[in-house]
Parts: sequence; structure tokens; C-alpha cells
Amino acid sequence: MTHEVCGGKGREAATACPVCGTKGQKVPEITVASLLNTPAAASLKAIQYNLCLSSSCNVVYYGDNGTVFTKENVRVPVWFKEESPRIICYCNNVTDNEILAHIVTRQCCHSLKDIREHTGANAGHDCLTQNPAGT
Repeated sequence: MTHEVCGGKGREAATACPVCGTKGQKVPEITVASLLNTPAAASLKAIQYNLCLSSSCNVVYYGDNGTVFTKENVRVPVWFKEESPRIICYCNNVTDNEILAHIVTRQCCHSLKDIREHTGANAGHDCLTQNPAGT
């Protein structure tokens, strides 16, 4: 299964993931550099990196030159490659379970504005360096 990531329109990768063959999404270099663990970050090159959009592929980022970085190389879980609880807002570490609890159990959220106020989701400003998609 592949995913469309918010903010991905117009950022389609020129190459497909070398492991699964799924076409990815371009990711800013600062995003990759910020989220790779230290040993993996040491091997970064000045090339275009892309986010593999397959939920079943272990690759998170791949370079146009065939370089791959897997889930083990990234400091944060990638929401669409994991089971619940999934991080929805990386800036404020808000999960899908927290949002659902506010909507279903507490019944205090009826709009995006409510969710933002009650959970802090979608209220951060560090998506470029915290969110694996850079958005």
C-alpha cells in the first residue's frame, strides 16, 4: 500500500525506491540530515533524497543514486510504516490514539481547531526537521 503525504503535491520523486519499486516523494536535505541517527548521517551525500511511500517497505529514505536508509537508520517512527499508536504531529508528539480519545471518548473535539487546542496537534513549527516527510 502506498500513501499520499500532505504537502507532497508537486514533490514526486524522479526515481523509485530501489527495494520495493514504489515512486516516492522528494524530501528536503535538512529533513533527512535531522532525522538520521548519527552513524547513518555520516554517510549523507549531496544528492536528492526521497521518502519511500510504501507502508510495507523497510526503506524510509532513498537517494537518486540508489543509497537507502531504513527504519533502523531513522530516529523517529514513520507514521504510515508503523502500527497504532502512530505519531500524527511530530512537533508535539501527538498520536492517533490521543486524537481519537479526544473525539470519541472525551467527546470534546468536533473540529480541527478543537483537536489543535486540546492535543497540540498541528500547532508546531518544526515539521521540516521533525516530520519524516518534511511537511
